[in-house]
Amino acid sequence: MRASSLAAGGECRRSGARAATVLPEGAPAGLRVVVDLMFGARLPMFVAWGPELRLVYNEACTALLGDCHAAAFGQPLAQLGIDAWSELAPFVAAAFQGEATLAEDLRFNVQQQGHETRHYVTLSASPVRDDGAVIGVCGVLTDTTARVLAEQQHRFHLKLAATLRGLLDAFGIMEAASALLGKHLAVARVGYGEIDPAGQRVTVERDWTDGTVASLAGETRPLDSFGPALIDRLRAGQVLRLDDIAADPLAAPYADGYASIGARSMVVVPIIEAGRLAAVFYLHEPQPRDWTAREVALAEDVARHTREAVRRARVEETLRDESRILEVLHRTGQALASTLDLETLLQAITDAATQLSGAQFGAFFYNGQGQDGGRSEHLRPYTLSGAPLEAFAHFGSPGPTAVFNPTFQHQVAVRSDDITLDPRYGRSAPHYGMPRGHLPVRSYLAVPVVSRSGAALGGLFFGHPEAGVFTERTERIVAGVAAQAAVAIDNAHLYEIAQNSARERDALLQSERAARVEAERLSRMKDEFLAMLAHELRNPLAPISSSAALLSIQFREEPRVRQASAIISRQVRHMSRLIDDLLDVSRVTRGLVTLQVSEVDMNEVVRSALDQNRPLIEEKSHRVELELPPQALMVQGDATRLIQAVANILNNAAKYTPPAGTIKVRLEMVEGVRDGVQEKCARLQVRDNGSGMPPELLPSVFELFTQGARTLARSQGGLGLGLALVRKLVELHGGTVAAHSDGVGLGSLFTIALPCGGEAGGACGHPALPHGVEAAAYRPLRVIIVDDNEDAADSLAMLLRAQGHTVLVEYDASAALRRATAERPDAMVVDIGLPDMDGYQLAALLRRQPETRGAVLIAATGYGLARDRERALAAGFAHHLVKPVDMAALVRILQAVASSPAG
Repeated sequence: MRASSLAAGGECRRSGARAATVLPEGAPAGLRVVVDLMFGARLPMFVAWGPELRLVYNEACTALLGDCHAAAFGQPLAQLGIDAWSELAPFVAAAFQGEATLAEDLRFNVQQQGHETRHYVTLSASPVRDDGAVIGVCGVLTDTTARVLAEQQHRFHLKLAATLRGLLDAFGIMEAASALLGKHLAVARVGYGEIDPAGQRVTVERDWTDGTVASLAGETRPLDSFGPALIDRLRAGQVLRLDDIAADPLAAPYADGYASIGARSMVVVPIIEAGRLAAVFYLHEPQPRDWTAREVALAEDVARHTREAVRRARVEETLRDESRILEVLHRTGQALASTLDLETLLQAITDAATQLSGAQFGAFFYNGQGQDGGRSEHLRPYTLSGAPLEAFAHFGSPGPTAVFNPTFQHQVAVRSDDITLDPRYGRSAPHYGMPRGHLPVRSYLAVPVVSRSGAALGGLFFGHPEAGVFTERTERIVAGVAAQAAVAIDNAHLYEIAQNSARERDALLQSERAARVEAERLSRMKDEFLAMLAHELRNPLAPISSSAALLSIQFREEPRVRQASAIISRQVRHMSRLIDDLLDVSRVTRGLVTLQVSEVDMNEVVRSALDQNRPLIEEKSHRVELELPPQALMVQGDATRLIQAVANILNNAAKYTPPAGTIKVRLEMVEGVRDGVQEKCARLQVRDNGSGMPPELLPSVFELFTQGARTLARSQGGLGLGLALVRKLVELHGGTVAAHSDGVGLGSLFTIALPCGGEAGGACGHPALPHGVEAAAYRPLRVIIVDDNEDAADSLAMLLRAQGHTVLVEYDASAALRRATAERPDAMVVDIGLPDMDGYQLAALLRRQPETRGAVLIAATGYGLARDRERALAAGFAHHLVKPVDMAALVRILQAVASSPAG
């Protein structure tokens, strides 16, 4: 190669010189042809020829050499010292060995005017041959920078989108976006800063560095410290692109400040929201850097995507937070619904509110005097969350201090970012601030818990050692929890009251049951006592009655004896009636009376009742005006009980009417309405012109033991049982009874109404006697009387002997059994209460003996209850008579026995 030719290589190339001017004389013709072809091409081409691979290239290739192209022409490829061309050397060397090569998208960094730019090229290298020998390499370069950068940017955006999409945390998004862009653009530091609502301060939440500069994450700085003019451009929405901060007239005054954070070159992208600067996305380099438009555009894209991802994450975080709040409130609601235990409820509420508020610890303080809404002097921690109860044990109950008192007295919430800076803080003795050893509190939140009645039940209190933890939203959430707490406490108090009431009710029920059991026991004892009393009273009445009857028979012609006998008989009947009423009232009141219901003619009921009261009526010389319907008036009822009721009314009229008075008895069928149904009923009215009744007595005249005013002599007698028994018996028959009087001394009117049981028929008389009875001659009977009461037995025996019967007397059951077996009696009158065996056992034995099986057994006893009668009949007695024995009834029974054929 000629030196002159080589020295002029640059100019020849630039002027389009051909191969003759750049190749040495004698260069192979093939090489010359290739060089000429290269200089005529518009694509970047080069030829490396000879063993040293000296480089020649065309005009299009100069852009890839940049500042170094003038010194590169004609130089061996290995000696160029250009990094970009050193990337091509292996492929050129391979082609020089005779093999065509292709290398795509090789990175090609070029220095131009002191700045390095990155290019990407594709190399096609082919061997240049002469007579079959390789004498050089021809290379064709294709600039693929635009495509490669576009592909890289596309892949970057895909990666960025995928990365940000998978992140839920806003800070994580900031950090990931900064790292991706920093690595992609090979930037020293990339970060994300947010501007406070006042637009005065910037806080770098997260950033990324390559390790050559320090991180700024967590730092907060005034915006004006970065240059007011620059910040104004950012507020206007302009992107800051500073290749060299020190050389920029707006930034230069603050170059030292930027240098202190390792920034000499930067790109800052503003993020505008609602017309204000909300955040910045920045790229920092410690050295000047020529930022390309592509890099700035990419930074803007990343900033936009980051902000959108941050906003999305925060919205989702808010939704998650809301979901978490709802979940906590739901769990709290379930806790409230599942128990009414006050401590359990308040612990659940305190835990939930502490969690929702983000407090480090929370407590519910109970207002000792909150129920009346007064000023509390006894505040005590009821439940704690985040701290053990022992943490407050040695501090005692806090008083109504300037900080505590508003929550209880004024029922207002108190929220402070730093309670130690509150003017009310530290003004109360004895601590004048936070007690030594107290849990650290700077952020403070207190919300009152107010009952439905308006009283302050207590307060929820929360603390955190860091400042500014509780927000207005936190306060609203906790206020909702406090409302739940109030409802829970009110419900728990109501439940406690209900429980106490239930316990009191149970105690009352237990007491009532015990009282009922005791009352039933006493009632049984009373019944047993009354039965025994009746038995004991009837026993002496029996001989008295028998003796009086005997006197009346034997001394029929003696007026004084007959009068005395009549007096005795009347008093015995009176005593018997009192005993019967006493027992009947007890049985009817307890529902122990069973009616033997059949069709009953009320005409006969009235006549029988008058017959029972005839002695008293005649004694007092009363005139009875009887008005009965011409036909039978039938009702459904128990004849015996109806007669008893009417007899008591008549007896009452006779007793309380002065001698020679008038008693009007009227029976009729009337129509009336009962329970909305038209019906017929039998109405009996008994009117007298006796003593009458005062108005205040009328409402209670049918109550037990009710009597009008009496004299000390109690001349009328009685226990106030008769009318009470009347009402009970009439009501058992579905009827009604009423009393009326115009006043004292004006007489009384008693009315009994009974529903009719059938159509009125013909008048009913007494039932006819069996055929032949009236005509039959009565025969004397052999009768054995068995009674341990000798007077009663002897007097009854005397009476029956006076009627012509043969009477034997025994005073115990064993002797009676022997006598009956021997004598074969026609009838036996047996007392139930015998000393050696009772009358029931004796009757059973008599029924088994063939000698006594046909005897008619008559029970004569002081026990007159229904169950006594049923037991007597079951034991074998044919009849049951109550002492004192009704002689007329006994005579009729014996007449019936005497009229039957002899066994």
